[in-house]
Amino acid sequence: MLNKGFLLILFFVFFIAEFSVAQKKLTNNFFFATDVSELDSRQKEAFLQFANEIDTVGIISISIFGYCDDIGRKGYNDTLSNKRALHIKSLLTAKGIEEGKITVIIGKGKLDLTTAKNIEEQRAFNRRAELVINYTKKKLLNEKELLSDTLKVGDKIILDNILFENSRSLLLEESIPVLERLTKIIKEKPQYNIAILGHICCNPPGRDVKDFETGEYNLSQARAKVIYDYLVYKGIDSKRLTYKGMMANYPLGKGEKNDRRVELQITSINFANK
Repeated sequence: MLNKGFLLILFFVFFIAEFSVAQKKLTNNFFFATDVSELDSRQKEAFLQFANEIDTVGIISISIFGYCDDIGRKGYNDTLSNKRALHIKSLLTAKGIEEGKITVIIGKGKLDLTTAKNIEEQRAFNRRAELVINYTKKKLLNEKELLSDTLKVGDKIILDNILFENSRSLLLEESIPVLERLTKIIKEKPQYNIAILGHICCNPPGRDVKDFETGEYNLSQARAKVIYDYLVYKGIDSKRLTYKGMMANYPLGKGEKNDRRVELQITSINFANK
């Protein structure tokens, strides 16, 4: 069954032509217990996973908005919502985010109920801090040969411009031209059988992290499968392809950004198909 990340790229492929440097927005919410201004252990784990995937290089600015549910006095809620926003700021700076990039920190107070149904669920959603990161879209690399005729079994190629939503197996739209080019090149190199390897960063070896899209702890594998599904859909023989989640087992030693990657690895070569 095709996953949501794959369905998303099918939607975008009909609309994407070319991309230039432009501003892009990344938004996520983190939730608090009643009358509490710090994240609990589960939400802090979710925050740390999200923060580990932030590309700090392209950040333009960060805004943090704190909210409360509709219970309590206005002054109390205003103070509490501001404390929640400040808590998120402290977690960001602890992760090495430059404080000068955090340009807006606002406690917006209470959020009213929008319907008489599901009141507790609404209140739980309203007890949150919203984190908005504005950053520049990356320029696509110039066209180049991804698969040369000199590759050997075991060789790896890092796909620099295969980009995903933070902590999700949803592809960013910038990835579509890269995948289109990759499909064309793989079709032109029928001698190569290829494994698609998904990597994550910032975790102990042998441990994957949660895919917020599905709730399963298989993010590195889910991302590799999105690429596999796309290539098969575009007509590449599935017998030539495999996919695998490599978790955080193979850091490159070049920083977190380089450890969040998708690689191609040559698994076999059939020169009769050249």
